[in-house]
Amino acid sequence: LNQPFKTGTTMVISGIIRPPPDIRAVADRTALFVSKNGRAFEIKILNSEKGKTPKFAFLHETSPFHAYYEDRIRFYEEGGTDEDEQKKKEEEEERLRLQKEKEEEERAEKEREAAASQKKREAARKKASAVDPVARALLGCRSKISDARRRGGT
Repeated sequence: LNQPFKTGTTMVISGIIRPPPDIRAVADRTALFVSKNGRAFEIKILNSEKGKTPKFAFLHETSPFHAYYEDRIRFYEEGGTDEDEQKKKEEEEERLRLQKEKEEEERAEKEREAAASQKKREAARKKASAVDPVARALLGCRSKISDARRRGGT
């Protein structure tokens, strides 16, 4: 839930907001170094000129991307790697691709079934239209024969 809320006069962001790719790359790299080298590395950046640039704004708690940065530090500290994340992303993309493929196959199958059903109805209609005049003629002849038998008695 990336919902801002106010505490007094300060706006606080709750949840994790994923930064744009350029900031995310810097945040990820910095989080990796901080997870390996400790918070002293972070303080060193904050005290440098670089730390005062927008590129490193995520280091400040007031940044909407600070929660993302902290989450990345925990991720790396717990043994996560960028390869793990890339693998997860690829697996999710593959799952979505397979799901889309399955949905497409199901849609195509429904279209084939609908076409086959339409073809059957059309064939039945054509057959019925060819049979109806013959059937009517036979029934007409049968009723004439029945009428003649009743009248004439053969």
